[in-house]
Amino acid sequence: MSDEKNKIEIQDEDDVIAANQAADTADTDDSDAVGGDDASTDSMATTEAAEAEVDNEFVDLAHKCSDLESKLLRAHADYQNVIRRSHQEVANAREHQLMDVAKDLLTVLDHFDHAVAIDPQNSSAQDVLDGVLIVRDELMRTLERFGIQRLTVEPGDEFDPNRHEAMMRQPSDDLDSNQVVMQLQPGYLINDKTLRPAKVSVAE
Repeated sequence: MSDEKNKIEIQDEDDVIAANQAADTADTDDSDAVGGDDASTDSMATTEAAEAEVDNEFVDLAHKCSDLESKLLRAHADYQNVIRRSHQEVANAREHQLMDVAKDLLTVLDHFDHAVAIDPQNSSAQDVLDGVLIVRDELMRTLERFGIQRLTVEPGDEFDPNRHEAMMRQPSDDLDSNQVVMQLQPGYLINDKTLRPAKVSVAE
């Protein structure tokens, strides 16, 4: 009887130990489950934060691109305006210069009108010649005001292909080869550049 009682008590103690172990295991599992949920929540929060940062950077870059595009369009428009104004200013300058030349030439034309209005019955050849000389001098002064000068070549001058045009070659006892023998037509310079070369004959 006593042995059976002892067996029952031992069995009861084993059941209690097993129950306690089962309870400990359940607590551990519950703790692990709670820890796993926390880790998963943290991971999701980190991912969402990263995505939000990427979205913000994308929006910022989009704004910068839009701003740069606007600046580029404005710069292009400004450049086109500068080109347009430059062309207009050049055209205006040429027009004003042409008007100045025309006004001065009108004065020369007035002198011609006076010359042809002379009564030939009451004028001598000298009067006509004097009138022509007045017109010629006025024309030369007009040309000089615009930087145009007469290029006169003297016999013995060295032939310069940049300012002279050889119309013929002729023998000469007094001049060396390639020297100007005679000027056939005067040349003209504009601001020291050849406007029209002087036509000359050159010694052989």
